[in-house]
Amino acid sequence: MHRRIILSSLSCAIAFAQNVSNPPSFEVSDLKMNRSGEARMSIDIQPGGRFVAHNVPLKVLIALSNQVRPDVVKGPAWLDSDRYDIVAKASPTATAAQVGLMLKGLLAERFKLTTHVDQKDMPAYALGVSRSGAKFTASDSATVSEQRCVPADGTPGQRHFACRHMTMPVFAATLQEIASRDIDVPVVDQTRLSGAFDFKLDWMPAPRAADTAATDLPAGPTLFDAVESQLGLKLERKMLPLPIIVIDGIERAPVEN
Repeated sequence: MHRRIILSSLSCAIAFAQNVSNPPSFEVSDLKMNRSGEARMSIDIQPGGRFVAHNVPLKVLIALSNQVRPDVVKGPAWLDSDRYDIVAKASPTATAAQVGLMLKGLLAERFKLTTHVDQKDMPAYALGVSRSGAKFTASDSATVSEQRCVPADGTPGQRHFACRHMTMPVFAATLQEIASRDIDVPVVDQTRLSGAFDFKLDWMPAPRAADTAATDLPAGPTLFDAVESQLGLKLERKMLPLPIIVIDGIERAPVEN
């Protein structure tokens, strides 16, 4: 089975101003505009190094190539409306950072895209190690398509995720997606833990506005309590310098394949 991913699953390891003398590139690629008008979009990394994006706004692709969230990409309004399909082939052993560089090169080639990076202090959660120390199991390294958190079994009403081969930067980026009711700002890895890990996380998500009057909500730890008690980590909200991707030049019509 291939793995369906969202933006944050690749948002992990690349340095935005990284100087790469011979940047990696896709072995083959096809990019075309999607005029279907549908709302649904998807980004997949499939076994064997196949990268597939369907009906994805250019802003999301630029964010993915820089491994940031779309809301920090600053450019023309049509970046949100124009959508594209990409089918590309990378090495089966390509890392998340390498896939990001490949996508960045493809966008530069096809859209004549040039950018620069600024930084701005913004609200974020810092992911660190608690006083008790980390409480998870080291795993073997794996390709980016194998680094994932998937729904798991557990107490009804709570959220349960089993995470495999997760590095801390990938986990920090994934948290905002799997815990969107609890995390409303980016999460930045400050654990200084290297390597990949296996673990399970169970928590009671923050109630929706419609649930606040209910008296029969299931019990369970908050996300913040669960991260500390189950993983030995901690989430602290603070102002942190975060990257802003500024578009310097871009062509709306891509160069033909």
